[in-house]
Amino acid sequence: MFASDDKGNELNAGFSSDGVLPRAEELLRSLAGETISTPTGKGNRILKVEDGSVLVGTDRSPEGQPVPLRDIQHGLDVLAARGTLEVSVAELGHRSTFVGAVLANLPHVSRANSPTTLTLDSSGTEPAADVHYGELDVKTQVKVRTEQARLRKLLANGRVSAPCALCGDEFPLEFLVAAHVKKRAACTDDERRNLRDIAMLACGLGCDLLYEAGWVTVDETGRIQTVRIDELPAGSLKLRMQHLAGRRCGAHREASEPYFAWHRSTTFLRHLAG
Repeated sequence: MFASDDKGNELNAGFSSDGVLPRAEELLRSLAGETISTPTGKGNRILKVEDGSVLVGTDRSPEGQPVPLRDIQHGLDVLAARGTLEVSVAELGHRSTFVGAVLANLPHVSRANSPTTLTLDSSGTEPAADVHYGELDVKTQVKVRTEQARLRKLLANGRVSAPCALCGDEFPLEFLVAAHVKKRAACTDDERRNLRDIAMLACGLGCDLLYEAGWVTVDETGRIQTVRIDELPAGSLKLRMQHLAGRRCGAHREASEPYFAWHRSTTFLRHLAG
């Protein structure tokens, strides 16, 4: 069961996650399509958010089961109010492990085990020029995703344009995406901060989407692999894939290889590869 009504009323009366943490719907929509892990290592895939619920797929229910957004919002409000939260049925209800896994994806939230406890670090920001990018989110907007403009500038080393790490074409920064080599939801906190190795600039004209969808990947030598090109219909997609196949990825190096290896083993559509 949830915390008592008196406790809930106290939280709602005196505190809100607004201004400290995102609302539940905003948080879950930012995670849509991703798989997050519970403390026990089980995967929960965020399928979609609608009608006041989030549809969550698991090994037992791949088609998804709805979880009310109010369950996640309750956890957000408690965490914002207290700064710490025990992931337990008594505190969060029978989907406590899922709620805890969602909250653990927030920036500035650390997790300790035995019992599983989440702690919100609301301390100040760190300098943004370092590879360990201290403040990953804009505090005034409290975004879950990294703030793209700042990340692009970091990866571009201050330039106003830069090459796409995949196709190699030069673009103004507004046409480039700070793409995670390894999905953000699967990264540890340290990995999320190691942006020069965990992230790369990919153009929004197709390369970012192709990599995220697993139609292209980067092998251990730094060369781009693709799905079977000969089965693609004639047109711009086929031409782009032909251009990408075998190219060297500008973001591949020894330090980033483990993250590309993760993408090859979890995201690349090997059954469609040539």
